[in-house]
Amino acid sequence: MRYQIGYTRSAVKYIQSLSSEEKKKLQKTIEYCLGEHLFDNDRRCNKKLLQGSYPKTFRLHVSMTHTVFYRVIDNGRFVEVANVMGINQAHSKYGLFCLF
Repeated sequence: MRYQIGYTRSAVKYIQSLSSEEKKKLQKTIEYCLGEHLFDNDRRCNKKLLQGSYPKTFRLHVSMTHTVFYRVIDNGRFVEVANVMGINQAHSKYGLFCLF
């Protein structure tokens, strides 16, 4: 099953700032992991629910260089890519998505 993917402005802005090669790799991984295998356990997709997040937010590591924060909407038919950033920056931002 294919899932629809939407992007927020901040996600688009980050993706556009990448080199064409990095952009292609990131978009290919997002399409594969979130568009085709959203609910599957695939070893190529390092996905995880952020505990305590509201609304439920997940993260996807891409090549251990980028982190994609996403939410599953509309009973699992739509994926919103909420933010994309470098993996080091993302580790300091996890708290923004979680309630403690």
